[in-house]
Amino acid sequence: MVTYDLTKRGHLSLYEYLYQKIKDDIILGNLERNEKLPSKRALSEHLKVSVKTVENAYAQLLAEGYIRSMEKKGYYVNQVSQTNAISTTLSESTFKQNKEEYFADFTANDISYEQFPLSLWAKVMRETLSDYDTTLLNTRPFYGIEKLRIEIAKYLYRFRGMDVSPEHIVIGSGTEYLYSCLVQLFGDKAVYGVENPGYHHIVHIYNGHRVPWEYIDIDQFGPCAENLYQKSVNVIHVSPTHHYPVGIVMPLERRQELLKWVAEETERYIIEDDYDCEFRYSDKPYPTMQSLDCNHRVIYINTFSKTMIPSLRVSYMVLPEKLMERYISTMSFYSCTVSGFEQYALASFLEKGYFERHIRRMTKYYENQHKKVLEMFRKSALSKVSSIYEYPAGTYFLLKIDTNLSDVEIKWSAKEHGILLNCLSEYYYDNQQKYPATVIINYSNIEEKELERAIAELEKIFLI
Repeated sequence: MVTYDLTKRGHLSLYEYLYQKIKDDIILGNLERNEKLPSKRALSEHLKVSVKTVENAYAQLLAEGYIRSMEKKGYYVNQVSQTNAISTTLSESTFKQNKEEYFADFTANDISYEQFPLSLWAKVMRETLSDYDTTLLNTRPFYGIEKLRIEIAKYLYRFRGMDVSPEHIVIGSGTEYLYSCLVQLFGDKAVYGVENPGYHHIVHIYNGHRVPWEYIDIDQFGPCAENLYQKSVNVIHVSPTHHYPVGIVMPLERRQELLKWVAEETERYIIEDDYDCEFRYSDKPYPTMQSLDCNHRVIYINTFSKTMIPSLRVSYMVLPEKLMERYISTMSFYSCTVSGFEQYALASFLEKGYFERHIRRMTKYYENQHKKVLEMFRKSALSKVSSIYEYPAGTYFLLKIDTNLSDVEIKWSAKEHGILLNCLSEYYYDNQQKYPATVIINYSNIEEKELERAIAELEKIFLI
């Protein structure tokens, strides 16, 4: 019986890691030609995973020719030369890196670059060079220049109802960097909770720092405190305003439940990721958990990469006073990772009202896009075999398809038709059977003609 340590899978889902390990054993000759593999049920029981996990791994191995299926006999290893294996691996790598070969990319959660006021941003940068001159050459404070922190505090007060001191704001080059800072700040006593399904980059960071983490199942309202107690978590990452990838908004009652949990012990904290709070299309913005927190246990984190341009790697977090004091005393030797030029330019963009004007325009644009894209899917033949799950926020929705194809087969069929997409099951850390045949449609940076063609190609896959 083949045995693999699935705790070492890192950022990969269970089926992806299992597929990779079996493929490696076939390439290296550890699994010999014509050797029979365990049945799906036997391997699932042995590895303590779902049958669906093994089924998806076998399906991908079948699709790539590493194994074959013999009716009523099971799965057998094919002969694969190392040259062909290396070639296959290289082609897969090229596929991942060379996305321009695919006319429609539903995996990219970018912005519409054509909507960004590039000329206005260029004007602000020119003014920054002129106004600050040699000041731009000076060493920056370790937690960011004061002017930008002041403007962010003003913006949070106006837009998110948060009354925060600029002295509690830390600027960093991307949320990944700020998460790494938090891991160092908490030390080795923290056990982190990750929403299941949830944002995989968080796990990459935790694994990179070799800190313990637990997945926390979410229901229709988000993670519940009962699961946190069961898994002895004391730091939980949540995205209450708009969960990715499910899209739910955490109701007030659930937020208060988590705030009650976090207040019970001194070293419990909530990391509130408010990544696309600006893009809401119907109801009023929900208050942040940070603004509801009376015990100073919520760390608020956000980024300008989603609202401006991804190449502008400027993110920020708001630390409670106790943690800010710890940050200053233990981590002030770090240099700020964002250039002074970008910080001054962004501060000016905020101060002059350009950013809020840009957000209003983008929100209107994406609201129209949201309606248009949903209408195109609902009017297509796909509506006969699919259901749409969406919230009036963000730039994506879920498409549940009535099909006998496995998620692996859906992804490979889409690739063959020139389409990149992710399935919801890829964001789960276990039980991938919960939402089979559910794909994530990110439409933020896809043209209408490409969308029309993509829908037509998807119809060919699911309506044969």
